[in-house]
Amino acid sequence: MGFMTEVSILNDRWSEIQNDPKKFVDEIYEASAVGRHHNRFGYVTGQTTVLPAHHADDMRVLYAARNSFFDAYPERGMDKRQLEFHLACLKQMAEYIKMAKEATKKELEMFK
Repeated sequence: MGFMTEVSILNDRWSEIQNDPKKFVDEIYEASAVGRHHNRFGYVTGQTTVLPAHHADDMRVLYAARNSFFDAYPERGMDKRQLEFHLACLKQMAEYIKMAKEATKKELEMFK
């Protein structure tokens, strides 16, 4: 029983982390504190997105593509443009999940 925090790092900006690793760790710690930075896109430091902490037993489906990283469940108060983008991402996720399911079934065939 505890909390989890997901972090995404843009690999082409590692130099920013190397230049100030303490700031990087401090920003992740600050963003991951329960009750802080609760918005759909999490806390963005430039090279890093930190999603709000959530209970470790709660399911979360994440979208990570198109330089975006966020929870698949929409947040209240999103505007029309954000909702349309969100829906487009969910459609892309559904296709990816379908492909992943088929690939997993194929891998399971090895055990028959």
